[in-house]
Amino acid sequence: MKPPVRPRRQFQPPSTGWHRELPGRVRRYFDERRLLRWVLAAGVGCFVLGYVLVTLVFFPGFGRSPIVTVPDVTGRPRAQAERMLDRLGLEVERGQPIANPRMRRGRVLMQTPLAGEEVARGSTVRIVLSAGPEMREVPSIAGLPRRDAIGLLQRYGFRVNIRTIRHRSEEGVIVGTRPERGKQAPVGGVVELVVSAGPPRVLVPGIVGLRPADARNRLQALGLSLGRVRYDPASADSAGTIVAQEPAAGDSLAQGSSVRVVLAGPDPNPPPPPVDTAAVEVVPETVVEEPGEPVPPASQPFPGEAPRNEAQLTPERPPRGATP
Repeated sequence: MKPPVRPRRQFQPPSTGWHRELPGRVRRYFDERRLLRWVLAAGVGCFVLGYVLVTLVFFPGFGRSPIVTVPDVTGRPRAQAERMLDRLGLEVERGQPIANPRMRRGRVLMQTPLAGEEVARGSTVRIVLSAGPEMREVPSIAGLPRRDAIGLLQRYGFRVNIRTIRHRSEEGVIVGTRPERGKQAPVGGVVELVVSAGPPRVLVPGIVGLRPADARNRLQALGLSLGRVRYDPASADSAGTIVAQEPAAGDSLAQGSSVRVVLAGPDPNPPPPPVDTAAVEVVPETVVEEPGEPVPPASQPFPGEAPRNEAQLTPERPPRGATP
């Protein structure tokens, strides 16, 4: 028979004494150690950060090579080129801008030293910016022939492009330039020479059978006008109607031109008949003397005047060498 098993007694800490204070002390101990680690980590981080800042500010070249390779900054904007050179510890000096037709304004045109050269850190790189193309005033070409106008524009340094347009001027006449005269254009740039190809051409409408007023309205709607009018008294059509036109209907004609017509019927204002000069009788001119005293002949003296001898009027010249 087994002996009876005694029930196990569970340990219960006393309700008072140091047993109740032990967990709080342990907790405070570990909290203090955790705080100490955070304080030490923050101190080390601040030290490293301060060291880096002091090194970068007061010793910018620390840890870097004293020799650098000059980068290529030609063709770049000024601000970008200066940033590239500053990152390598190089100083930037800007020269006088130079006009260049192939480089945009504000970009680096040239640099010294050249790209790829090795220089000491802190050296100066001189850059020259482009001032853009040189600008000149477009000259006036009014009244010049086509060849002379092209030569004048080329002497100004412009490239000439011929553009032909329909214009009311005659064919081949210079209408103008683009840009217009007096405007600024880049040297080496293109100046368009606008040349007239003549006025626009239209098809002549058919106006045979119309009255002159109706024909004039139809022609004006197309930019044409009614030209010289002749009359055909032998026409069998109604008097005052158009029986013929020139150019004919369907022909091409420049705007501003006129169409000549022939009207049926007699001319209401016929020209005066020509004068036959062969049938005109020429009457000799007669001189009618007024009544009064007759004019004496040249050989007779006037009344109250002594008679003159014609020989006395012209004295004879003595012979050469004779004594008077």
